[in-house]
Amino acid sequence: MKKLLLHICCAPCSAAAIKSLRNEFEISFFWYNPNIYDLDEYNKRKESAIRYSQALKFEFFEEKDFQYDYQEWKSCSVEKCSNCYQIRLKKTFEFAKTKAFDFFSTSLLSSPYQKHELIKEICFKLSTNSPVKFLYRDFREFFYDGKNELRSQNYYIQKYCACQKSYFERFKENKK
Repeated sequence: MKKLLLHICCAPCSAAAIKSLRNEFEISFFWYNPNIYDLDEYNKRKESAIRYSQALKFEFFEEKDFQYDYQEWKSCSVEKCSNCYQIRLKKTFEFAKTKAFDFFSTSLLSSPYQKHELIKEICFKLSTNSPVKFLYRDFREFFYDGKNELRSQNYYIQKYCACQKSYFERFKENKK
């Protein structure tokens, strides 16, 4: 069976991707999300992702030299979504190459709130001329099923995308 490294942004989004991929690939999760605002939110999402990987019996990898520092992230994320995707997906791709995975993908492709065309463009560029290929699938049709399934199992379900900008946008919407 081919090996797939799936960048996992959160457990709910990965549940949607797993529904589509589970029978085709040997899947491992890769956690690299320095964009999450704030540390408490980061820890909740990471703990939920680890719990989900353990339940599925999937290997869970993370950037081992990473230390959470949102101020550092904020200073390098001027072009919000584009830069955010680029940094995280490049790290995923590089890890997939070092561990000889056949494919890499991301659970970001599960969310109806993410920019699919931009994600595809970044990932296809990364994998050009590489033995590790980007696997594109549109997992959005499974998004709410996956989210509701994990909610029923008491997994943490976040209320905003991840970054500080999305946090404050969500807060502003709730005030209206």
